[in-house]
Amino acid sequence: MNYFSTKSLFRTKPLRFGITRLAGLLLLVSVFPVSGVDKDPISAEAIVTMNDGTVLSGILTMIGANPLTMTPLKEGRQKQFRLEDILSIEHKVETADMKKPWVYKEAGSIEKVYYDEKEYPFINFITKITLVDGTSVSGHIVSAAFYLKDNTGKHKVFLQRQLKGDKGQTMAEVSYPVALQFPGNKAVNALPFKGTVEGLGKLEKVSAFDVERETLLAAKVSEGSKFDFGNLLPGTYDVFILTDTYALAGLSGDIPSNIKKNPLQDGDLEAIRKVLPRTDDFFKEKWVLKLEGSRDYAKTLAYKQRSDFLDGMGNPVRGVRIWHLEMMTWHLPETEWQLDNRFVLIRHKHQETEKVRRLFAVPSIGAVRPGTELKINKEIIDGDRGFIQDLK
Repeated sequence: MNYFSTKSLFRTKPLRFGITRLAGLLLLVSVFPVSGVDKDPISAEAIVTMNDGTVLSGILTMIGANPLTMTPLKEGRQKQFRLEDILSIEHKVETADMKKPWVYKEAGSIEKVYYDEKEYPFINFITKITLVDGTSVSGHIVSAAFYLKDNTGKHKVFLQRQLKGDKGQTMAEVSYPVALQFPGNKAVNALPFKGTVEGLGKLEKVSAFDVERETLLAAKVSEGSKFDFGNLLPGTYDVFILTDTYALAGLSGDIPSNIKKNPLQDGDLEAIRKVLPRTDDFFKEKWVLKLEGSRDYAKTLAYKQRSDFLDGMGNPVRGVRIWHLEMMTWHLPETEWQLDNRFVLIRHKHQETEKVRRLFAVPSIGAVRPGTELKINKEIIDGDRGFIQDLK
């Protein structure tokens, strides 16, 4: 999808969505990457066991820029995993059937017509990923392709969600990996990451951006002042906090280690601001507020809002506006900045009766390492230190 098209991604007239459907639409926008920034290939030492017992070992390189992606069982949102963070992958058959080729009898019909041809194998897989911190996740992967390089050359390895064999092929003749081990990835101790927010109003939401893995995490909030992310893998995390009075942003200059660090220059922020209107047609009002990182991986803090909604009956919704704090990542290939990804740090449905939040940049909650217990109080913004703007 070209996010720099001048055509609208959404209708520019007031949308006929109820708030619930609107939230779902915004979730879809926040999940998917926009385009790819050039990165080093993802590789790791691996041992691959096939279903016939064949074992291959060498350097496994993922084809494409995205990490291994899975939809965990009983969850609706995808998760991504770097090869460096995986100890092993078990790839098991969930269902396996021999099927005959068929077509629908006619357009709109549910009746099938089967061809008098040979059957073919059809397999669904379920996958279990065990991470270096000892935890495991099971679910359905997004099919991925790899090269395995050993002393005999390069071999292609396919890790698939579904596998359709050839007509006339038997189930026993189908080849697929059943296990991948990564002996070079050593177990690590994940450390707790939690904290408290005092004197800044009632705590509502806390998120953290895992810089190395480019993943956004949400904390469990309790007692109106405490948050807890559980145990997190090593790395640095940018933290973002929403209370009923303030929004605090810990946008740091840290970027993933496999990306070049060509320094930012004067004028880069204004250049990105010029491109911003072409990246999102849903939010009519949007601002880039802060820039960090490098020219190969720039991180911007953006504020977006919209208030002209219609409910499911086509009636205007009064006294409500939707706003986002987003981190948008960019790179500069030649002369114009390109948007690579967006992460919705805070999504809020603001009622007319609520206070307008005040947004502050807080360096001490950027690039935080697990094992830290953050204690945040009003001293960090004394004298309006780090004030950016009111979110109105």
